[in-house]
Order: sequence, then structure tokens, then C-alpha cells
Amino acid sequence: MILVILPLQMLSGGMTPRDSMPEALQTIMLAAPTTHFVRLAQAILYRGAGLDVVWREFVAITALGVVFFSIALARFRGAVARAQN
Repeated sequence: MILVILPLQMLSGGMTPRDSMPEALQTIMLAAPTTHFVRLAQAILYRGAGLDVVWREFVAITALGVVFFSIALARFRGAVARAQN
């Protein structure tokens, strides 16, 4: 888990500004939910932003959650189907 979670946290923008990262890495990290969570949390905690400002991050986190859940569900169903045969 350390090999996955630590880089996600470091590259999400919570420890270092995303603007200082290369453009390609910034684009890749948009696929990580931690990036959107950090943006959302910083907007709320530092600027007192409301839902009208952070709704895009909510949508992004929800969409990524649905995608990852769907992949996990499909893999689980496949594993159950193989175990029953």
C-alpha cells in the first residue's frame, strides 16, 4: 500500500503545488481521486468556498468512485463465477 498511497498523496497537490509539476504529470493525476479531494478540501478550508464553487470536484470524485466501483464489482463477480465452476 505504501507504494501506491504515498505517491498518490505526494502528487495530489497536498504537499507540493500541482502548478510546479510537469504538465503531463498534472494531466495524469487528474485520474486520481486524491487530487480532486485536495482541491475540494483546500477550497473549503482555506477560502470557505461553498458548493457553487466546489461542485466540479464533487462530480469528479463521484465519477471516479463509480468507475472504480464498477471495475471492482465486475472483477468480484468474475471471481465468484469462476469459484462456482
